[in-house]
Amino acid sequence: MQGILKKMEFSNLGNEFHVIPHYSISLNGEGVNLSQLIGKTIEIKYLNAIHCISCGRKTSKSFGQGYCYPCFMSAPETEECVLRPELCRAHEGVARDMDFARSNCLIEHYVYLAWTGGVKVGVTRSHQIPTRWVDQGATLAVKLCRTPNRYTAGLVEVELKKILSDKTAWQRMLTDTVGSTTMMLSEKAKSLEYINGKGFTYVPETDELYSIDYQVMQYPPKVKAITFDRINRVEGILTGIKGQYLIFGSGEVFNVRNHSGYLVELYF
Repeated sequence: MQGILKKMEFSNLGNEFHVIPHYSISLNGEGVNLSQLIGKTIEIKYLNAIHCISCGRKTSKSFGQGYCYPCFMSAPETEECVLRPELCRAHEGVARDMDFARSNCLIEHYVYLAWTGGVKVGVTRSHQIPTRWVDQGATLAVKLCRTPNRYTAGLVEVELKKILSDKTAWQRMLTDTVGSTTMMLSEKAKSLEYINGKGFTYVPETDELYSIDYQVMQYPPKVKAITFDRINRVEGILTGIKGQYLIFGSGEVFNVRNHSGYLVELYF
């Protein structure tokens, strides 16, 4: 089966607060049930071509997880505030695409805490829950507060980065590290106390905790990331899927989303 890679999608086999992701990808319009391939040998072969996931043109290098350089510099999905919400200017009427901004920036956002091998703070749009957490490989998450737009959420996040990490510890995330409910709620209480009275516009959220269980047969004691920038083929027994990573029995892991736009053949 041949096609251009894009990020893995999932359906939730659990419920709102206990998420069980069931993964799939689409290659050339045909869906592949990846979760059903766990425990089986698969091979992904890179065909030495990259196509922009926005305009489709062939590019020698991928920017921003799948874009050619012109699209990376112009697409609303790659605007600076995607990675740094505090730089959003949509509330001032400034954006690459104001229609996109009205649907994605000028809406309620949540500042949250998630366990991804450690506690991290993050920002997500209201309609991206729980997708944002699943894509990061979080096993626990709790909403900290609700803000009226992306910019305001970014300001809160910047302040909280003084006491919390905003990065996913991906190596630890891909091993069997587990946070605790008590610890997550304790960190939430500390975080709300830290931002209290500092002039931010937000509404504190309740202490409802989200848990996410991934289909992983066995976590490797040590992981090694593999990329098509160095090799043109990955093969092995698929032992699990977590976040946007395929986990192989050898301990090698492959980030599908980072290879968006790569033309591949999949064998199973």
